[in-house]
Formats: sequence, structure tokens, C-alpha cells
Amino acid sequence: MWKAMLKCHQKQFQAIMESKMRKLRAKTDPLTDTSSRATTELERELRAWCERFNEWISSQKSYVESLNGWLLQCLQYEPEETPDGPVPYSPGRLGAPPIFIICNDWKQAMEAVSEARVANAMNTFATSLRQLWEKQDEEGRQRLKAEYLSKDYEKQLRAHLAERGKIKLEQDAMSDNTRLSVVPSDNGVSPLDDLKVDLDSMKQKLAEERIKHKDAMKLVHDAASSSLQGGLVPIFKALENFTSEALKAHEHVRLQHPQQSS
Repeated sequence: MWKAMLKCHQKQFQAIMESKMRKLRAKTDPLTDTSSRATTELERELRAWCERFNEWISSQKSYVESLNGWLLQCLQYEPEETPDGPVPYSPGRLGAPPIFIICNDWKQAMEAVSEARVANAMNTFATSLRQLWEKQDEEGRQRLKAEYLSKDYEKQLRAHLAERGKIKLEQDAMSDNTRLSVVPSDNGVSPLDDLKVDLDSMKQKLAEERIKHKDAMKLVHDAASSSLQGGLVPIFKALENFTSEALKAHEHVRLQHPQQSS
């Protein structure tokens, strides 16, 4: 099993290294939140993968530990005490049947490998995906702010142009002697001038919000690229190393023993 898994993870790692991950970019859809949903789903699947992997290894260790403990009871084994401490349990030294030796070797093999590095790599990637989602969420809010301000600006601009057109028509309809002038407000500024000032201020604000949105999109793209490059490679490398260590550890399980002479 471990040999087949090692070949599989080696191929996966090689495929990741040969892929064009550096050209991957996050796709930001201006009409939907599919990108952020995909990121959330990937994070959820990754954490579930990590949990199942840990449970799989833990169940193997628990199984062989229970089996070895049950067999140990059949021997009525009493640990031998020495000045240096108790002598390690060795069913072969006790002349126990092969199944006792196999299970004890198997238990030691499982204890020799640790899944911590694989779990750490998966959790690190999941954390980076969470950070990516936060940047996507911020980009979405910034996009909505820019869109709202753009619509408001266009509405005010149309109102300003309509008012100017109305006044021009009224002025054109009058003779030169009775031409209507724009009535100024109490502070000496006409309503059109007030609206023009508001439009200029809104236009400046819109330009600032668009710059913020552009910066937010760049952060999303950079975070997505770094997450994929910095997340997948360590995971599959850790899986390759883990299965390699497990294979080497299980090679010490003595499945065949010389038959005792009668």
C-alpha cells in the first residue's frame, strides 16, 4: 500500500512542479461572487481533507496499538526491570509466534512516522485561502462602493445637464432685452454653480474609489497566485515525504521468519 501511495504522491508532486502555476490569476467577476464562493469551498474541502487524513492515520495507529495490546495479554508478559529501566517488549526474544512479532513491528513502524508536517502544510494553505477570501470580500465591497458612486455621479450629471439645457431654452425664447439670467443664491453663487462644485467633488471621490478598487483587485490577484504556489507544493511534498518515511518504517516489519527446527 505504502509503495503505491508513494508513487502516486511522487507523480502528483511532479505534476504540480511542472504546471504553469505562475501564470494563474484570480478571476474577479463584476456581476457575481463566484470567486469568493470558490475560495470558501476550497478552504472547506482542504480542512476536511486534513481532518480525514489525520483520522485515517490515527485510526491505523489506534488499531495496531489495540491489536498489539490484546496479543500482549495472551503472553501474560511481565516487564523485566533493570537498573537502566524496564526491558523493551520483544516477542521474538520471548519465543512468541510470528503474529506477535509482526504486530509489534507494525506498531513500532506506525509510531515512527508523524503526520504533523502534512497537517501543518494543509492548515497553512487553508489559512492563506481564508486570507484570500478576506481580500476578495474587501474587493467586492470596494467594487460596490465605486459602482454606487458612479451611478450617483451619472445621475447628478444628467440633472445638471438637463437644468442647463432648460435654462438655455428659456433664454433663447426671450429677446435680448429681457433675457433671463441665472438667479444667484444668497451667497452670490447660482444653483448651477453649486451643483457644478458638487459634481467636481463627486468626480474626484469617484476617481479615488476606482483607484482603491483597482488596488484591491491587485491584492486579490497577488494573494491568489501566492496561495496556489505556496500552498499546493508544500502539501504534496509533505505527502511524498510522509509516505516515503512510512514505507521505510514498514520495511522493518518482519513478515517472514525462519521455521524453528523440530
